[in-house]
Amino acid sequence: MRVLHLGCRVRRRYSRGPYPMHTPPHIQGWCPGAWQPMASGDGLVLRVRPPLGRLTVAQARRLARLAWVHGNGALELSSRANVQLRGIAPGRHAAVLRALAAVGLLDADAGRERRRNLVIDPLCRPQESVHALGQALQQALDAADDLAGLPAKFGWSVEGAPGRLAGVSADIRLQRTSTGWLVQPDGRQQALAVADARQAVAVGLALARWFAGQASLRRAQGLRPGRMAAVAAQLQPPPGLDWVETETPAHGEGPAPGAVPGVGWLLGAPLGRLPAVALARLVRALPEQAFLRVTPWRMLLVEDENAESGAAMPRWWAAAGLDNAADWITHAHDPRLRVSACTGAPGCTQALGPTQTLALELAPQVPHGAHLHVTGCAKGCARQAPATVVLRAEGQDEGEGPVYSVVRHGRAGDRAQEQRTLASVRDNPGLLFSKE
Repeated sequence: MRVLHLGCRVRRRYSRGPYPMHTPPHIQGWCPGAWQPMASGDGLVLRVRPPLGRLTVAQARRLARLAWVHGNGALELSSRANVQLRGIAPGRHAAVLRALAAVGLLDADAGRERRRNLVIDPLCRPQESVHALGQALQQALDAADDLAGLPAKFGWSVEGAPGRLAGVSADIRLQRTSTGWLVQPDGRQQALAVADARQAVAVGLALARWFAGQASLRRAQGLRPGRMAAVAAQLQPPPGLDWVETETPAHGEGPAPGAVPGVGWLLGAPLGRLPAVALARLVRALPEQAFLRVTPWRMLLVEDENAESGAAMPRWWAAAGLDNAADWITHAHDPRLRVSACTGAPGCTQALGPTQTLALELAPQVPHGAHLHVTGCAKGCARQAPATVVLRAEGQDEGEGPVYSVVRHGRAGDRAQEQRTLASVRDNPGLLFSKE
């Protein structure tokens, strides 16, 4: 007879209470870049920021080779539309930088790399002028040495339609309207309306310079600089402009894989993790002049103006290996779209338990419309939005193996409602959602 594990009793290093408090994670305050990678349990973590979120075939081919030769053999698609390499030995960092520079994927220095923290709407069409504004903003930030005081995580978004990037963290949002652009600081329900892209860039930079001054004052007081949302209420509009009311778009799970009419084909990667061999096979099948867009939904978009919903798959589909379900998610009903997970242990030194294998194992049990977030610690790097259920690793129980706290309708750092061993979760996965 199989014994069902329904829960656990934790006796160890946790504080007293009905459910143990999680171990506070270490907050780095910055994200790994190419110039400044971050050490982790499996080597250096290096993040590449493709210009305007687009990759040429040659650039994608180079990233796949770097992941295979110098990394752990896989690439990670981040929630800020970047590509992450893991497992890089410190002695190979210089070689990776040279290879990135050779294909136009390396900024001139670390300061410019930090300032160019942009998410460009991956679903935009040419007539929306999103890429043109993004290019202008990128060039302005590249030259803006006076913004060196911005926090390392200070970010921007440029979107062609309301709500497309609602789930993306951004301190300043630039949004296309029927009459021009809206420039909105995070933390306010109001935005500044301007007529053209030039004004949008200028106003955005003015807001960033104001915040850089606020950040410097906080540092002088021995405080963290924080983010725009914490101080936006104090912000006064530039001369000649007034605040206009905006609506808060609903936060969704992002678009589904498949055709985006007139734009291209969205291809998902399970948990945002893409084997280097899968990416290499994809770019071999594409025309050399093709472009790929990196999205904040942990998908790639292959640009194709002829893409249409319900149309036949493009000729390169089979040759690209997109029929391999282990590597790709190509339809909206794939249960792996309903789970998220960070690297977890042992790859991340802060993680208190494994994550990715468990998330994929539980994916078929997640109901439609729900989301399961498995996280190695309370930072919740894989998902900042609330989830239906969060499984947060808490370490090892005596004789029971990994232990996970269960948070319902919350984020990774929220207080847990119950706690289960890994065996309990695996033996009774339906209990996670039985109370929904």
